[in-house]
Amino acid sequence: MFCDIDEASALEFIKTSENIKPSGDKFEYFETPKSEDKYCIVNRNIKCQNSEITTVEACESFLNNSRSRKVTKKTLQTYKTITNAHIIPYFKDFKLKDIAVSDIEKFRKTMQNKPVSERRIKNILCLLNQIIKYFQNNGSIPKTCVFEIKRIENIPKRKIQILSKEEYKKLLQIVKKQYPYMLPIILKLNTQKCHLNTILTGSERDKEIMKRKIRNDFYKIKQQLGLKNYMFDDLRFSNQIDNRI
Repeated sequence: MFCDIDEASALEFIKTSENIKPSGDKFEYFETPKSEDKYCIVNRNIKCQNSEITTVEACESFLNNSRSRKVTKKTLQTYKTITNAHIIPYFKDFKLKDIAVSDIEKFRKTMQNKPVSERRIKNILCLLNQIIKYFQNNGSIPKTCVFEIKRIENIPKRKIQILSKEEYKKLLQIVKKQYPYMLPIILKLNTQKCHLNTILTGSERDKEIMKRKIRNDFYKIKQQLGLKNYMFDDLRFSNQIDNRI
């Protein structure tokens, strides 16, 4: 093996060899067995597409994906109501990737200045966070808007408010005079004790348009009656009177 090299080179080779080791006054050759890998590292990083998707398109895509994930009908309806009534109206001109945490904070303060309960605001922000995370995790947008909704103190659960007969009577008088389209809806709500969404007819889009109109007009009615933190569905529990006013 070493016949063609000098002694010094042969000794240097032996000293640096990983397989030839000294054994007494001799050298022995050891074969190092190669071990097979039992696991490997898989790169799960997703390349960001930096998508130009708008907030409106993102909400529609998220809702469609929720259907395929077999989200319950009630939960899906809640998602649709929140996106159409709050998220889309505020962020309709935003690209999803451009929304910053500072915009989320402005959105929260805007809702606080409206007749929106703290518990409702929390649910709205949680859904918005879900939508943003969904598109961040699939690589559509960069993770530049990462936030959490942290409860500082307990939010008391809103109690159902029941109108007295006099209050209910005044409400019907206002509705008949200023918002007659709402009268049959209120009477059905009060007699059948069911939610507004089960009373309205037509397509889902038609229902959302009508609910938005009712919310806006009912807010004006509440101002006239001096009602605070009162919801349209609370009319299910108001005392019935002779509706022939």
